[in-house]
Amino acid sequence: MDTVNIKKYFYQILSIFAALLLSFSIAQIPVQAAAKPGTVKLSSIKAVDYNKINIKWKKTSGTTNYIIYYKEAGSKKWIKIKTLDNTKSSYTHTSSKKYPIDTGYKYTYTVKAYNKKTKKSGAYNKKGLTTNTVPQTVKLNEAKLNSNGSVTISWFKAGGADQYEVYVRNKDNTKWLSLDTVSGLNCTDKYPFEGQDNTYTVKAYAKSGKAGKYDTNGVKVYVPSGDDDDKPDITPAPTFTEEQFAAEIFRLTNVERTKYGKPLVQTNDDLNRAAMQRAKEISVKFSHTRPDGTDSTSILSEYGIPDDNGGENIAAGFTSPQSTIDGWMNSPGHRVALLNTYSTHLGVGVYKSGSTYYCVQVFTAYGEKEKLTIDANGGYFPTLNNVSVYDMYFYHGTKIKFSRDIPTPVREGYTFVCWEDEYGGRYTGMGLTTNEKLHAIWK
Repeated sequence: MDTVNIKKYFYQILSIFAALLLSFSIAQIPVQAAAKPGTVKLSSIKAVDYNKINIKWKKTSGTTNYIIYYKEAGSKKWIKIKTLDNTKSSYTHTSSKKYPIDTGYKYTYTVKAYNKKTKKSGAYNKKGLTTNTVPQTVKLNEAKLNSNGSVTISWFKAGGADQYEVYVRNKDNTKWLSLDTVSGLNCTDKYPFEGQDNTYTVKAYAKSGKAGKYDTNGVKVYVPSGDDDDKPDITPAPTFTEEQFAAEIFRLTNVERTKYGKPLVQTNDDLNRAAMQRAKEISVKFSHTRPDGTDSTSILSEYGIPDDNGGENIAAGFTSPQSTIDGWMNSPGHRVALLNTYSTHLGVGVYKSGSTYYCVQVFTAYGEKEKLTIDANGGYFPTLNNVSVYDMYFYHGTKIKFSRDIPTPVREGYTFVCWEDEYGGRYTGMGLTTNEKLHAIWK
């Protein structure tokens, strides 16, 4: 072989070797996978109006967009409602036909980071942040003085409201005093403060117990004093219906609590019914022991209310709500009960027998209700029209025994084992302090 051919073959071999070496070197260069954005840290959540919920979060690295999700609390399916750019760290969800917010329910929100360049999503807070919805702010109409000296307050319907609490204040009571709770759009103050301005406002409440914002200025009306010339010199002693007597005792209780810097108590229909039953009972046996021999607090459990932190005042023979309150305030034991700081709710019952008024105050720290959702998990509840999922409501703090308080589901071919909560816990009962969900376990 001549020299030219030798060189030719040599360079061909050298070229092949160089190509193999380059290929091997490229194969050894590590290829870095596209990084995921960080996990979004949620900051806060708040229902800012009856149809608006605001969620805030901390910005995270590697993000081009944030995706907002929501669901009704307890639901498993997240619903995507908005995609924002990476300059945002807050979003206010306004109720719409496609993505509704129904007042009276709880909603949970979470946020996921996304990078559109790498098409990667970060991990997200699967629990999310939850809030109750609130009803609309009440728009007041007027406060009108009636010919009999009473005042009627009226207002316009507020979105998401199930009931309204009416408040009053005057020159001596700068804090709002609870007057009454009603479901309609007006309320009459039968015994306003005389000889001065009475200012009223109204707050809307949803089923959850959440209150909406209220008009802090209120509506004002002047009520003449009983010494005005156009009134007779001798006024007969007023007579009260049982309802009027009870309503005034409730109002005057908050007047006294305000004087001494104690938190105001709210009304509660079940408490009022329990107190009314006790008022009838003390007309038979004037005692904190009931006619059946049980303690007075046992009345609470009959109306589904936890009986711990319950208290009672009783009175008989007083001719007016004011004299009844004065009697309790002049008695050290009754005064302590009336001004206690642990109570949040008060029920008042008045029963008139002949010319005697029998009066009862029932105090409790539990006046709000929590939701317990029971899921038959493939079965159904024969006692509940064969539904498979059902919402039950109990007062906050109620000690629930499953076998006693929750209906047992059935499922063809299966045997019911027990109830399990959202976190895998299996119990025979619970103290309900927040909304909970249980599902059936089958064998």
